Amino acid sequence: MKKLLGLTLLFALCLMGLGCASNSSSGGGSNPQTANVFVTGEDAPLPSVVGFNVALNSITLNGQGNTTATVLSTPTTVDFARLVGLRSPLSFSSVPANTYASATIVLASPVINYITLNPSPTVTTLNGTFPNNQNPYTVTVNFPTPMVVGTNGLAGLRMDFDIRQSLAVDGNGQITGAVNPVIFIKATRASDPDGQITDLTGGLVSVSTSNSSFVLQGPYGRQLTVYVNSNTNFNSGWSINNMATPAIVGVQGAFQADGSLMATGVEVITTSRSFVSGRVLALTTNGSNQVQQITMWVGETGADMVSDIDSIQTVNVSLLDNSNFDICFFNGAVTESWFSNTTVVVGQRVFVGGSYSNSMFTPEMISLRLQGVYGMFVPASVTVDSGNLGSFQMSNNGLVGYSVGGPVTVNTFNLTYFNNLTGLGQLQTQTTSIPLVTRGLLLAPNGNPEVYAGFVSEPSN
Repeated sequence: MKKLLGLTLLFALCLMGLGCASNSSSGGGSNPQTANVFVTGEDAPLPSVVGFNVALNSITLNGQGNTTATVLSTPTTVDFARLVGLRSPLSFSSVPANTYASATIVLASPVINYITLNPSPTVTTLNGTFPNNQNPYTVTVNFPTPMVVGTNGLAGLRMDFDIRQSLAVDGNGQITGAVNPVIFIKATRASDPDGQITDLTGGLVSVSTSNSSFVLQGPYGRQLTVYVNSNTNFNSGWSINNMATPAIVGVQGAFQADGSLMATGVEVITTSRSFVSGRVLALTTNGSNQVQQITMWVGETGADMVSDIDSIQTVNVSLLDNSNFDICFFNGAVTESWFSNTTVVVGQRVFVGGSYSNSMFTPEMISLRLQGVYGMFVPASVTVDSGNLGSFQMSNNGLVGYSVGGPVTVNTFNLTYFNNLTGLGQLQTQTTSIPLVTRGLLLAPNGNPEVYAGFVSEPSN
């Protein structure tokens, strides 16, 4: 599937093996020992930006002894705005065992899509420019501490491409098109919460029940082998035993040393090949408040509808009933009925599966997707029931804030992972506003959109 998923701003380059600081050795020689590396994507967003496409020409690690190791060599157009707080795989390759202190990234041809919310949501496209009109543009980022990659070792890099600081705005807050990449990188592991794959969607290629695995056609033309075990959660009614082509499947999990994924969650989204996925910009309802049409910014599609990527499309869903509505990676923290034909709201990230024939798309189901929301923490807004069970508010000047009409409530749970924060209790004592990124579901069970978060992070500076 061409450009099945737009990858976004956090690159985690994780070298597969034993540990970030294990078995240190330097590269070199005619037959150096190697380790494998995978690259994933995430972002640190600017709320009004719904698309930020950049050609990623290459990524090269710089090691001791003036040695280098290329982990991405095929130019790939990446949407750095699509996966806020989510991670999806970009590449997998081998590098020499060595100590690496920096990465050199070559970027080209930025294109910015930003939304204007009033009087109605519209999207404007700008061709961006790098400093001094350089295209391509090369940037080298030093790591806070060197990354030691041992033979067959496991190491990784978390790389935040900060849209908030990278895209220039004028005195009226309008995006100008100037792009000055601001990037932060630090080490991580594939097994760490910020190193795992949290959003991968692809077409099912084949299933091997005897090996408890299946092959997924993932982003950028790459196929991935996904393994499952007794700890893998499937959505209701599905298991490795009844998966079959054609189907669109969502996966969460972690890379293994051979480049495969061990899945923690598998969702069979739809048994058709056609779909559109993206953020809801507007909707119409009938007299019973049931959604009739959804206008959405399309970020991902199947190969047969690839021309709809990075465009506004209106989808007629009036014939769908509540049996056609689903919540992705449903884990019991919320009620399935909270997403229905009366609770679709602006700002949600949705997947619409169906059939495509004679240039016409016929919807057959809608799945609510995990999404990230960036905003500023509202001091004195925290409620703690026990542990991390409670809520707080944050302001958002993008689609979610537009939908809510003010600060959005973020609900957290005892299993919510707090990154760069000790937990909800720390936010309770926070007296100043700080930026936060949450990952979870945007739901409106009572008519008011709220985030139900599995992940809360204070972005790296």
